Amino acid sequence: MKELARTATYCSMFVASGAVSGILGPSLIYLAHLIHASVAEISVVFGARAIGNIVGALIASRMFDRWQGHHYLILMLILVIIGLVLVPFAVSLTMLVALFFLLGATEVSVNAGGNMMMLWLHKEKVGSYVTVLHLCYSLGCMIVPLVLVFSEWLGQDYGMGYWLLALYALIFPFLLWCQPSPRFQARESEVVPATKQKTTFIAFLMIIFLYVGFEITIGGWISTYGVLMGKDQNQAAVLVSWFYVGLSAGRLLSVPLLRWMPLRHCLYGLIFISFIGSVLMYTATNISLVVIALLLGLGCSAIFPMLFAYASSIMSLNGKRAGLVFVCCGLGALVAPSLTGPIIGEFSVSAFPVVLIVLVLLIGISWRRFDKMTT
Repeated sequence: MKELARTATYCSMFVASGAVSGILGPSLIYLAHLIHASVAEISVVFGARAIGNIVGALIASRMFDRWQGHHYLILMLILVIIGLVLVPFAVSLTMLVALFFLLGATEVSVNAGGNMMMLWLHKEKVGSYVTVLHLCYSLGCMIVPLVLVFSEWLGQDYGMGYWLLALYALIFPFLLWCQPSPRFQARESEVVPATKQKTTFIAFLMIIFLYVGFEITIGGWISTYGVLMGKDQNQAAVLVSWFYVGLSAGRLLSVPLLRWMPLRHCLYGLIFISFIGSVLMYTATNISLVVIALLLGLGCSAIFPMLFAYASSIMSLNGKRAGLVFVCCGLGALVAPSLTGPIIGEFSVSAFPVVLIVLVLLIGISWRRFDKMTT
C-alpha cells in the first residue's frame, strides 16, 4: 500500500514537472510582449533554462546520494513554486533569464528525483512504472497550453496560467513530507563488464543528449513556428498540446506493446516515425500542422523511458549516474533549442523542419551504435 501511495505521488508530481517544462514554448510570445523583446531576443531564455538544467542536475547528482530523496524534492518544489509565481512580474529580459534559470535548475531536480525514487522503489520491475511516470510528464506538457488558453477565457493573460500551475504544485511538498524516501541498493552483478561500462554509459548519454534536444526543440518552437506560418496565437499554442497528445498516446500504447515486441525494435520504429513527421513538415505544405504535431509526438513518445529502463537493466544508476543523465538532458535542452531561434532568423521559418531532420538522423545513428555495443 505504501508503494502504491508513493507511486501515485511521483506520477502526480510529474504532471506538474512536465507542465513546468512545457510552459515556455506556448507562452513565448506572451513573455516577449511582457518585456517588449523580439522572438530572437527572447530565445535566450531557452539557454538560461537549459543552463539551469545542467547546474541543477550536477547538484542533484550529489544531493540525492547524501540527502533523503523526499527532503531534497520538497526544497526543489518550493523553489519551483516561487519561480512560477514571479514570472508574470518580470520587467526585463535579465529578470526573465534569472527566473527561467531557477525553474530549469529546480524542475530538472524534481525530474531526476522522481525517476530515481521510482527506480529505487520498484528496482528491476521499474520498466512499466517509469513509462507511466513519463506518461504523466507528457500529460503535464499537454495540459499546460490549455491552462494558458483557459486563463485568457477567464479574462486574464497567460500569467494566470503560471499561478494556477504554482497552486497545483503546492500540494506535493506536503505529500512527500508524509511519506518515507526509498533507498538506493547497488546491483549484485553488472550486465555490462566493468571494462566497457564507461564507453557504454557515454554512448547512452549521447543518445539522451540528442533526443532531449529534439523533443525540447519541437515543444519549445512549434508554437512559434505556427505563429510565423500564419496561425492565431491560441491555435499555435495548442499545437504543443497536440504534440503531447501524440506523445502521451504513444507512451500509453508502449506499455502493452513491449509485452510482445522487443524494446530494440520499438526504438527503431519510434525513430522512423519521428523522421517521417520531420520530413512531412518540410515537404508536405498541404498537411495540417496538427497531424504533423501528433505524428512527431508519437515518434518521440517512449524513447526516453525505454532508454532509461534499458540502461537501468544493464548498469546501476545511483544518484551520480542519474545526475549525469540529466546533465546531458540539460545540454540537449540548451544546444538545439537555443540555436533554432538564430537559425530561423537567418534562414527563415522553413529552416525549422531541417533542424528536426538533422537531429532525428543523428539520434538514429547514435542508437544504432549503442545497440551494437550492448547486443
